[in-house]
Parts: sequence; structure tokens; C-alpha cells
Amino acid sequence: MGHHDEPLTATYNTQRPPWLGIWSSRKYTGRPDWWKEPGNKDEMARHGKLRLVRSRYNEEDPDWFDPKVPDGTSETGPLGLDRTKHKDITKKGDTPGDLAEFQENVYKNSTQFKRLAAAFDLSKEHPGIAVSPSMNTLALTDKAYLGRNSIMPNSWYSFGPRFFDAPLNEGTFWKALAAMKYTAILMVPYTLLEIRGMETVPVGAFGPRQFFARYAKLSPLPLAVAASWAVALSSASNIRNKDDVYNHLYSSATVGAVVASAKDSVARGVTMGLVTLVAGVFWHYLRVSETGLQSRVSQPSSGGIWGGPLMWNVLNNGDASVPTTTF
Repeated sequence: MGHHDEPLTATYNTQRPPWLGIWSSRKYTGRPDWWKEPGNKDEMARHGKLRLVRSRYNEEDPDWFDPKVPDGTSETGPLGLDRTKHKDITKKGDTPGDLAEFQENVYKNSTQFKRLAAAFDLSKEHPGIAVSPSMNTLALTDKAYLGRNSIMPNSWYSFGPRFFDAPLNEGTFWKALAAMKYTAILMVPYTLLEIRGMETVPVGAFGPRQFFARYAKLSPLPLAVAASWAVALSSASNIRNKDDVYNHLYSSATVGAVVASAKDSVARGVTMGLVTLVAGVFWHYLRVSETGLQSRVSQPSSGGIWGGPLMWNVLNNGDASVPTTTF
């Protein structure tokens, strides 16, 4: 798998300490948690992740005065992990691997399934039951819909190639097809907006044939840009054997070259390259942050949208009183 047995994961390059300066003769040893109190270690920084709030000493460190629940022992966290210390790993996001295998792992390791399997001795051939692996909602999720991150979960958007079926340095060809697939989907509403806003098709003549003709004319360049971006990003990650922010320098340069060649305009190519670079860097920093692309599991402190035991105080705003007479 790549250059090593372990799949390549996104990492964050820690900045050098401010007291070492660029032209300093002192050697930077690469310690990632240099802002911590001496003798203490920032586990998140040492795993190549970006911690947005850096603690200078123990009393500022939430992990020190509120240590996380040991892994596998949490009653409400996703798959037994402390929900306040881990991202929501029940959503696939940028987790490398096959979607079906990911769903199987989330399903089999959910607290509800484990308890039901133990209580009713479920067989291996059991088709599956709906569960709530993050335990943050009363709505249960079918096994086939686990791990999907869309606002409106569905089954069709995952058909075909998927970008993170493999780590960033693998499956370059399939990543290009996945990027083209997502772009082709986004081009549908874009084409409709372009037709309506630019009036490229007369209102009286608009129909399916005219729409697909306009769609076919607008799509080639965006599809080429998406494929070139994915190929360059994955190839750079494979050659460098690193999934870091510097890969986006190569992908954005490739996108700029494609746009400049297609539009015969260096200015447009440079502009598109800079936009892609900024967006790619932002996307990478989201991946390496504490919450990742998946974000944290929500904390329903009062029963979520269903309210809590004191919800009657909120609803008791009328001018009618409850009768107290008993018969």
C-alpha cells in the first residue's frame, strides 16, 4: 500500500518555534508541541493534527483537567470513544477505504448492535438492523446509509468511483473519475442558472434537448479541470509519499496550466490556480484539524429537539391555568 504498509493519512507541518528564527544558528529538532509546558506532550500535535487552541501549561489544557474517557468504554460516544475528544468517526468523510467495509465496521462496533447481538444472539447471516452509532439522535439509521455525510442521505450519490476509496497516494485514475463525477453533478444546477441568468436559451424554446445541448457545451472544461486537479494531487502525494498542504501547490499549478491553455489566457490560468490553491489549502487544514471534515458529535444537553424534563416551563405561556379541583 503505497510506500508503507499503513495507509497514508493527512498531516500538518508544525511551524518552527518563534524563538528559533529563520536565520538562527540553533537547530530545530522538529518537536511538534513546543508550546507546551516542559515535560508534557500534545498527543494531537504529535500525530500530525492541527490543534486550533494551543495550551501553554497544564491548567490551560482541557486534556489535563478533563482527561478523555478510555477508548472503547464510552457509553454515548461513537464506537466507545469520548465524543468530546474525537471527531465523529461514524461519518466516512476522508477516511480511506471501501464504503461497504466502513459501514460494516461502524455497524458491528456500535453500542446498540453489540447489546442487541448479545441479548438476542444474532447470527452472522442477520441482514442488519437500524442503529444510531453516534447516540446523538433518536432517529435510527439503516446499515446501508451509515457513513454518508450528505444533508439529505441517499443511496445514488455514492454510485461509481469515490474519491477516498483509497488513500490520497493511491487510485489516481479512480480519483480523477470521482472528481469528474462530482463536477458533472454540480454542472446540472450550474447549467440551469446559466441558461436563466444569461438567457443562452430562449424561454419559449427551452426543453430537455436544449438543456442537454447547453450542458454538453459547458461541461468539458470543468470536467478537464477536475480530472487534472485530482491526478496532480494524487500523483504529488504518491511521489512525495506525503499527504500535506504542499501537494496543493502542484495541483493548483496544473489547474492553472489547463485553464490557461484552454482559454488562451495566462491571466485566467493564474487566477484559477490561485483560487484552487487557497481552496485546496483550506480543505487540507479542515482535514487535519481537531474535528476533521466530519466535525464532532453534537452534545444534546437537554434532550435535543425533543426537549428535556423542564420543557413544560417553555410551553407554559398561556393565560389559562390547569384546574386544581379534584372530585
